[in-house]
Amino acid sequence: MREFIISLTIASALALTAVPTQGLTQAPAASTARISFVGLNLATPADAAKFAARVNATAEDVCHDMARGNPNGAFTMAGCKRAVRQQAMSQLSKDQRQSLRIASRANTVALASR
Repeated sequence: MREFIISLTIASALALTAVPTQGLTQAPAASTARISFVGLNLATPADAAKFAARVNATAEDVCHDMARGNPNGAFTMAGCKRAVRQQAMSQLSKDQRQSLRIASRANTVALASR
């Protein structure tokens, strides 16, 4: 099986959505992260949820690092996290994105037997 890893480079411009740029003297530095989905089948709801959790955890880390490096708060955390998620999704193939959409709509059914 091939090994898949998503690399994220979140430029400050992506995170500066809806924030006025007047008065900014310096844009925050870009941050890079990697999200592995080795061993995950993105077509299954459980693995799609694991992938989403990895993306969200990475977004949290990247955006907190950017916030520490930008004490003026020239970006929003919500905008930064949204940019990380969009960047991650854009690096998946069309089939992988479609599998994730289908898996996220599926309901997990647990069956009990006696």
